[in-house]
Amino acid sequence: MVGTVLGFVRDGALSTETVGLAALPGGLLGLDAAAWLTLGVLVFLVAPPVAIGYLVLRFARGGERLHAVISAGVLALLLSGLATALLRRAGPQETYLPLLGLAPEVGVFVAALVAGTLGATLGLGGGVFVVPILSVFFGVPLKTSIAASAVSVVVNSLGSNSVYMRHRMTNVRLGLFMELTTVVGAVVGGIVVVLVAPDVLRGLFGVVLIVLAVAMLLTPRQRSQVSDAPDPLHLRGAFHDPSVAEDVEYVPQHLVLGAATSSLAGVTSGLFGIGGGVLKMPLLHTIMRVPVKAAAATSVFMVGVTVSASAYVYYAHHLVDLSVTVPAVLGIQFGSRLGAEVARKIRSVTLVRILVVVLVYLGVVLLLQAFGIHVPGAAAPRGAPM
Repeated sequence: MVGTVLGFVRDGALSTETVGLAALPGGLLGLDAAAWLTLGVLVFLVAPPVAIGYLVLRFARGGERLHAVISAGVLALLLSGLATALLRRAGPQETYLPLLGLAPEVGVFVAALVAGTLGATLGLGGGVFVVPILSVFFGVPLKTSIAASAVSVVVNSLGSNSVYMRHRMTNVRLGLFMELTTVVGAVVGGIVVVLVAPDVLRGLFGVVLIVLAVAMLLTPRQRSQVSDAPDPLHLRGAFHDPSVAEDVEYVPQHLVLGAATSSLAGVTSGLFGIGGGVLKMPLLHTIMRVPVKAAAATSVFMVGVTVSASAYVYYAHHLVDLSVTVPAVLGIQFGSRLGAEVARKIRSVTLVRILVVVLVYLGVVLLLQAFGIHVPGAAAPRGAPM
């Protein structure tokens, strides 16, 4: 908030370029708006490793050695991803957008608010909507959109989980088990996105959105959970469902297949900055037989951890544009809490159908843009090099 106020008071708009770690202390002391905004972004990005570190200590003190080891493994992978990003020598600095001004930034905020609400409700993380909306309707370069989405997804996860965990809907042990393979894929995807041409990314993302829409139409509305199966890893979960006024208990199934598939979700997260929720939510519910509400809550927890691993890479390569990222983060922050409350009480088939239409539209637009075809109503990509 300090950086936002300084930006508008001094420049009339938010800064664009992030500040490097070496220059950050001096910028903070000099009340530089970009430095304070960068600090805010970094605080969000270090929140997942800090939370995982707390869980390591909690499991160790509680005598849960297996889950302490799993948590420590996830933490080690996150820290290695951070070290790789910060020690890796970045290429030439990206071209930043011109200062957007107040009106476009308000538009980004509103779009992120809606995306955060939908993402938290369906367990997708919000990034699946943020990236195409910024690229299609605001003309933001795709790599800049991906980086802004990555930071926003971390915020979406933190905000949603404050609600989900309070009601014990998140299966933390299951999420950490699957993150062992997911984080590796996220770091790989984050490195690849720096090297791939923007039009290729645009085309791939369009295909992902259309496939997701088809999957949402074809996936059964509800898979029955298993509550009396063996549970060797102690991943059993239970929560109270207020919509039916009863307690729900379940044991996740097909753990090996789930962990293997989750690595693909990590790659998707790193490539597109969406947290991998588009794969994790259907994976948890359809294959691993986790009840839909617990699957949504656990997916939201996982996407924040996953995307933080690749977000470090984006920051190190100067892909985080503050004028886009900050309003997106603020919108996601409010939307995620609203979406989590909605998800506890309602699941609307009509909402899913609307989402399918929106995803197909955005996917088609991105595919057409990848082939150089302009779509009426969609903004042309801005900022030359991406």
